[in-house]
Amino acid sequence: MRLLAALLLPALLLGPILRAQETALAPAVKARVTEASFEVVVLRPDPDKDPVSYEKELPWDLVPFNIRNDRYISIGTAFAVSKTELVTAHHVFKPVHASMGYQTCFIRDAKQNVWEVDQILALDEQRDVIRFTVKGRTFDRWLDLRPGFQVNETVFTVGNAYGEGLVIRPGEVIGTLPEPMRGAWSILKSSAGVNPGNSGGPLVDPQGRVVGLVQGKKDNICYSLPTDELKAVKANTAAFDNKISFSFALFPENSKALDRTFNLPLPRRYADLRKELAARESAFYTQSMDNLFSSLGAELFPGGEASEAAIGDIPTSTDPEVIFRDKTTKTWSISGLEYKSNEIPKNGRLRYAQANGVYLFRIHRPDGVSLADLLAKPKLTMDLLLKGAQVTRTVGGQDIRVTSFGQPYQIQPHIDRFGRPWQQAIWFTPYDDGTVLTYTTVVPSGVVMAVKFVDSSSLMPWLYDLSKFLDYTYVPYGGKLSDWVEYLQHREQVPSALKDMAFTFKEGRSLHLQALWAKLDLDASHVDLSPKAFLILNMGFSRRGEDVAWDLRRVSISEDEEDNYFVVLKHIHPTPGVPEGDQKHWKEIAKQRHPYTQRTFEEDGASRIAAVHPAFLKPGAAPAESPDLYTLYLARVGKVDDKEMQTRIQALLRAITPVNGASGIQVVRTQAPAAPAAAR
Repeated sequence: MRLLAALLLPALLLGPILRAQETALAPAVKARVTEASFEVVVLRPDPDKDPVSYEKELPWDLVPFNIRNDRYISIGTAFAVSKTELVTAHHVFKPVHASMGYQTCFIRDAKQNVWEVDQILALDEQRDVIRFTVKGRTFDRWLDLRPGFQVNETVFTVGNAYGEGLVIRPGEVIGTLPEPMRGAWSILKSSAGVNPGNSGGPLVDPQGRVVGLVQGKKDNICYSLPTDELKAVKANTAAFDNKISFSFALFPENSKALDRTFNLPLPRRYADLRKELAARESAFYTQSMDNLFSSLGAELFPGGEASEAAIGDIPTSTDPEVIFRDKTTKTWSISGLEYKSNEIPKNGRLRYAQANGVYLFRIHRPDGVSLADLLAKPKLTMDLLLKGAQVTRTVGGQDIRVTSFGQPYQIQPHIDRFGRPWQQAIWFTPYDDGTVLTYTTVVPSGVVMAVKFVDSSSLMPWLYDLSKFLDYTYVPYGGKLSDWVEYLQHREQVPSALKDMAFTFKEGRSLHLQALWAKLDLDASHVDLSPKAFLILNMGFSRRGEDVAWDLRRVSISEDEEDNYFVVLKHIHPTPGVPEGDQKHWKEIAKQRHPYTQRTFEEDGASRIAAVHPAFLKPGAAPAESPDLYTLYLARVGKVDDKEMQTRIQALLRAITPVNGASGIQVVRTQAPAAPAAAR
């Protein structure tokens, strides 16, 4: 027993030594692996050239020393496989392909030396591999690619962990998983540690030979491309092969997954490859989304029975809304977004809401800001938005408010399917490689904006999607009478349906307005015609035979000091597909039931009276059979004598008359005409 104990003791003592050897690379192997492995980095934007302004000095002293003094941002790992070539995961480079801020990638060694990527030699999107060279550098040490692997064998990840330099961590091969797209090969699974920044680094055996290329992590499992598949990447070819899903924010359930496959010849400079990829990806995305919209056909608004309720709806909101399809009922509706409101200095106001990741803003311009300024100076418009909406940048753990994005990177005009002019603008924020994409249209009181904050590498799809989003966006046209005078001086910014609108205003005396079907000749006896009296035109939809038209559905004028107002509404004859409640409401109007009895009633502290306008009825036809019915609703604060209310509504009925042969009615197609290629 003593001999057995003597024999066992050295073995027990030796056990931990053997395990320690298995959990660390030998010094010589570690040195070779480290010398052949590199950080992949991009150039950090120069803070002295930042176009963004802030409410106070950025607290750089709170940022860790190594970060604030590093000219580069670490994004992954690469390793040398020959005297001139390196490999990494393609997804490490992918965000740079379309980036506005990061024009190329670099590699950096442990001594902080940096070399720019030069030629791309091979690229395989499905295998997630890119092989490349760098300028001015060859390699004395590189890693050998070992064929095969064994379950339970010891392996080590070598990578840039959290951007703090190369770290080597042990683990074991624990199995494989079929690649997700077609199961064409197996992905290697291991327990070796990985963190953000490890992507593209080597998975090596104890001899420093490459077993796989690290591609990702899930549930503390490291996933790597086996060396045999790394060797299978075709030389001198950029092979793009992926399945991409296409959908639209307002009806995401209608998605399509398409194979996107093409090859490009290599080698070529990375800058040249980026340009070619941008053109290819944009063309593919545009064509695929066009096909998606075309395939939906009559399912799109305003086609089909599912659109009937939204066509018949009379918009009343003073804020932008969206026309969306309900996921459950599959019917189209006009939203009722929950808006928040913030003051802007000098009597301005910002109202905003979010719809499917897009922010909708309405800016009531402050005193002293003209519509001409908002048109000509997009920086001014964005600066006003930032006065009312809090956008921040986090530095050193503090959220610092942004006060200006500076001048836009790009400006161009856009016309939506309703004939409304917009100004597209793109702002670039170098500090996060981000963009702010905006579409702005002028309304009498200021502007309406659709805004998307997005990484610059993801901007291209939103250039398409946000322009389409406008085709499903409701915009109200409202402002003080003095605002309308200024607004109509910029006819090129007025929707095509209102370009011929007649408007003559004499303060305190008269207002002549003619737009589409409505003609109003008002004087001070009808309503207090101060410059601050508020006029709103709510555009909606109506039917023109088989077509759907973008049409005026509501006209409202309210007095400045008192909540006295009148509203003219256009009701369209319901089709069999509209909800039963709408059918019933039409019959109530046609029969001139309450409130359309021309009798005064009191509600919410005001006297009210309403009527069906006889001048708009179709001659010889019963009201219920008319294609449209027009109603007038009048409200006066307090208790007003019935005789006075009767006199007022009769005077308004005489002052508001139909326009025969109204021009400007615009037919709405389920899709807007395709934009010219140059505009895309």
